[in-house]
Amino acid sequence: MRALFVSLLLTPFLFGCAGVNDRSEYQAQRLGAPVIADAEKCPDGIDAQSMPRYPEEAYRSNIEGWVVVDIELSAEGALVSRRIEAEQPNGIFGQAALDSVDNNAFKGTGKARTCKMLYTFGLNS
Repeated sequence: MRALFVSLLLTPFLFGCAGVNDRSEYQAQRLGAPVIADAEKCPDGIDAQSMPRYPEEAYRSNIEGWVVVDIELSAEGALVSRRIEAEQPNGIFGQAALDSVDNNAFKGTGKARTCKMLYTFGLNS
């Protein structure tokens, strides 16, 4: 039976373990996901992280992919806006990534900011 792996590629300090981040980076490379520059990542962290749900139809059809979400945060860490910047394949995983962003609790930094998050959706046998 195949194991399902949905990973969220974030900065290493969010994981607390290099192995998880290495696996996420490997999956992003394997899926051909874009590289997000450190300056664009959500560097201030997440108080509560929500992992995305793998869309059932994509899972049954063995479809893998990725989504880059552009996020705007208030000084207090509240989500102001989010939008899909890019996704592959188009229209499959975007809503799952947006739902995950909506359920994250971001840390406040005292200043408004924008950042990006890369979500990868991969199936491993």
